[in-house]
Amino acid sequence: MAQLLVSIRDTAEAELINKCNIAIVDVKEPKRGSLGAATPKMLEAISGIISQPQTLSFAAGELSEWLSPNGQTFNKSPGSYYENVWNTFDFIKLGLAGVTRDNNDWKTQLRLFFAEIPRDSKTKPVVVSYLDFQSSHSPTPNELIDFASSIDACSTILFDTFDKAKNSLASQSQSLLTDLIAKARSRSLTTVLAGSITTDCLGTALTSQPNLIGVRGAVCDSLRTDSISSDRVNEFVRVLQQANWNRALKN
Repeated sequence: MAQLLVSIRDTAEAELINKCNIAIVDVKEPKRGSLGAATPKMLEAISGIISQPQTLSFAAGELSEWLSPNGQTFNKSPGSYYENVWNTFDFIKLGLAGVTRDNNDWKTQLRLFFAEIPRDSKTKPVVVSYLDFQSSHSPTPNELIDFASSIDACSTILFDTFDKAKNSLASQSQSLLTDLIAKARSRSLTTVLAGSITTDCLGTALTSQPNLIGVRGAVCDSLRTDSISSDRVNEFVRVLQQANWNRALKN
């Protein structure tokens, strides 16, 4: 049965989500894009609020934002930048928008970024696949499933959208999305499906059988850049549990 990931942005939202029954609390700054990075200071503050042993993840922005002008080296060390949060967060996500347009050697660069995660850290990398890969100029989902499978420390792939004006179900056909998730799971990857998913399309989203559903906009007061509502989170949890139950009865 699919579980829920909810993305929060600050300590006020951390206080709200702390009382909700969800599998993963994710941290990002929605005003900075699909995977907008929160500051290390904010990550530290949130990790001090969220009750353990709650699973935590955070977004680190896009790979292109970390690269120097020559596109070959990092403009700052990810390892040092996040040195105070490695042992409190379980997962780190990094987007790949623009890498195919800029002809970057994204595989080498992404491996180097992941290599910055300390070996003794609890934090594991998550490969992010934008389903609107053509318009976001990112690698195809199939390429990223193969890449994620080649990284020993990686056990999770996130299927998301770069453009939040479209949901994931509009970016790929249902049959193709189901095939992608099946392929990822056959490689022993945990799958997360996100991208403007609401309660209205949740039943369809679950047809592809992801391990987790990721949301933010659906549990905000209005726009995804507004504050989340604990009532909306709890309602999404209720609808997800009911949808899981309905699928179990049918099977």
